[in-house]
Amino acid sequence: MHLPGRSIRILIAGLFVFGLSGNAAAEADPEISVQLNKLEADGDDCRAHLVLENALGEALESFQLDMVVFDKEGVIQRRTAVELAPLREGSTSVRAFRMPDTDCDGIGRILINEIAACEGPEGAIEGCVDRLEIESLADVPLIR
Repeated sequence: MHLPGRSIRILIAGLFVFGLSGNAAAEADPEISVQLNKLEADGDDCRAHLVLENALGEALESFQLDMVVFDKEGVIQRRTAVELAPLREGSTSVRAFRMPDTDCDGIGRILINEIAACEGPEGAIEGCVDRLEIESLADVPLIR
C-alpha cells in the first residue's frame, strides 16, 4: 500500500499525539486514598479506623465523606457524614469514627456515597471525587 507524503506526515503526527496523550493518561492525577483499616467493637458501638493519604498537592481543611453502612443482607443500617480533615499535604493520617448501636460483625459493606466536602486553603477542590482511591484491609469491603 502506497501513502502519499502528506498522508504519512498526518499518520506520524497522529501517532505522536496519541503517544503523548497515552503517557499523560498513564500519569495519575494526585489523589487522596482512604483505607478502611479495621473495625473494632467498642461496647455496643463499632469503631472504624481509616488510614488517609493526602497526595493532592495541597492541604485539606475539610474532607467530609457521606457514608452508608449496610448489614450482611444488604439493608442500610445507618448513614453518616464523617469529617476527616484537617489533612496536611503529603501526609498519612489515621482517623476513627464511631457508629453507635452498631455491631461490627453485622456490617456487610460500607459505601462512600459521596464526598460532601473537599476544601483546601483556597476553597473547594474540583474533581475531588475522581481522585479518590479506596481500599479495605478489614473483613468488610469499602466501596463507592
